[in-house]
Amino acid sequence: MGFAQKKYIQLLVPLALSAAQGCAEWPRHQHKPSINADALSPDQPPQDGLKFDWSEHESIEGDNDQPSDPLPIQVGEGIFASGSLSGMGWSPDETPDRISSCGETRAFPPAAPGDYTGDVDWITISPSENGTLCMKMGTDIETARIDAPLYVLDDCNEPTSVFVHPDSETPIGLNVASAEAQWAIPVSSGPVLAIGIAGFFPDDVSLDAEWWINLSLAPSVDGAGASLCPEEYR
Repeated sequence: MGFAQKKYIQLLVPLALSAAQGCAEWPRHQHKPSINADALSPDQPPQDGLKFDWSEHESIEGDNDQPSDPLPIQVGEGIFASGSLSGMGWSPDETPDRISSCGETRAFPPAAPGDYTGDVDWITISPSENGTLCMKMGTDIETARIDAPLYVLDDCNEPTSVFVHPDSETPIGLNVASAEAQWAIPVSSGPVLAIGIAGFFPDDVSLDAEWWINLSLAPSVDGAGASLCPEEYR
């Protein structure tokens, strides 16, 4: 009985030492070199493994109160655009037309009652595949507050529905409390989409605000959210 117990203890010690040495090198991918020169290190964010091809959209000048022809975009592509808003503000006394030329209910403007009193610029896109649409925009006026919701257009090229936050009924890009806005949301191929850019503050119809916007289409992965959107925009 004494011999058997002694033998068990002697065997247990080397096994414990071996397990400790193995744990010291866990997880294995942090210590085993990759054969892929482009592989990410464990501490890199996932978007570092994606490359986006950026194109510059011709700057929008003057009045562009209606969505224009869509720009095609696919996963791995980004669009940079800029323009200028002539006038800003919101009036609750305005009564906008809520019926599109196709007879559908318009989702623009995105709040009620009222309407924008200044310029509205549009960026229209047509995703060629499913993905996560990433948007970041800003203006040169720090006190300006600009809406940048995402709409679906009908056959008459008018906005008839608006994307909302998954956990609320608030349209994305609406009532942002800073001069910059950013969001990411899954989209599907097929529908033509448009971002309506308009300033709701300050109330100044004589104010001109230069703006810029980055749009990119990242892969759509369950649970990834905005983690695959590019950190460094063009």
